[in-house]
Amino acid sequence: MGKRNNLKKIMKKLPPGYPMSRILVNGAAADVTQFVNEKEGLAYFDVAGQVGVYEAKKINGMLFGAAADAGEEEEEAGGC
Repeated sequence: MGKRNNLKKIMKKLPPGYPMSRILVNGAAADVTQFVNEKEGLAYFDVAGQVGVYEAKKINGMLFGAAADAGEEEEEAGGC
C-alpha cells in the first residue's frame, strides 16, 4: 500500500501535460502520451488524443518521457 501512496504523491506534483509513455495498471502496461490530472482517486492521461481515466490506487508503475524517446532507446539497445 505504501508504494501506491508514493505514486499518488508523485502524480499530485506532476504538472498537467507532463510527457509520459506508459503506466502499469495492476501490472498490465497501458500506453499513454501525457499526464493530465489526478483528482479524487482518479488519474487522467492523454491516450493518443483521447482521455483515459484510471483508478489511481491501481497504478503501480509509471514510465516518464515521450514514447518516441523510449522507442529510440529500445532500438539502440537492440543494435548492440
